[in-house]
Amino acid sequence: MWHWQSGECKVLQGHKEQVRGFSVLSNSPSRLLSWSFDGTVKVWDMESGQRLQDIEAHRGAILSCHMSPDGSLFTTTSADKTVKVWCCETWGCVHTLKGHSECVRSCRFSWDGRCIATGDDNGEIRLWSVTDGSLLKICSREGKDGIDSLHGGWVTDLHFSPDDSLLVSTGGYIKWWDVKRGEALQTFYPKGLGLKKIHVSLDFSTFVTIDNIGILYVLQKVTPSV
Repeated sequence: MWHWQSGECKVLQGHKEQVRGFSVLSNSPSRLLSWSFDGTVKVWDMESGQRLQDIEAHRGAILSCHMSPDGSLFTTTSADKTVKVWCCETWGCVHTLKGHSECVRSCRFSWDGRCIATGDDNGEIRLWSVTDGSLLKICSREGKDGIDSLHGGWVTDLHFSPDDSLLVSTGGYIKWWDVKRGEALQTFYPKGLGLKKIHVSLDFSTFVTIDNIGILYVLQKVTPSV
């Protein structure tokens, strides 16, 4: 971590394998959450650099993590094919979500905090209840744009619309989903493959991503004229 004014640097050491990602805790801005291919989640005090928590979260590599909008929970996904929901107060596991047949590569809380979307390496997207950990829906091939719903590969990123009615996902393609019905609404096919992330505007109208051959895509939602 770098202090941008003084140039001071703190190195947080403890993970045994590659650090997959990190996030500042919204309820505790001085604390940092990191997750790694070593299967652990660690909580750090950014002022002192001290490690506060060391969570043995998964038997396999942790591939993604996301904080709930209210900052009370976070979820982790893993190469062990499971998803886990954690409490930020006790650091205990609230739910273990099972059912994916491949590595679970992406996850996202809905904006109301009631639902979690997860995507795996088989191209499948599942929707889960945060309250009891039950499976709500498996996004299917049914719908007006159901062809190639399995993404042509891994599901690498997920985002809900502000009203939680729509979901956008990336993989081999970009797909938009009706959350309530679990149906594919539209697909965008890039020239390349391997879409890693998609950046979404707050109003869910602009989508930016890049493919494996270096093409940058800026997509704009079109509202049909009445």
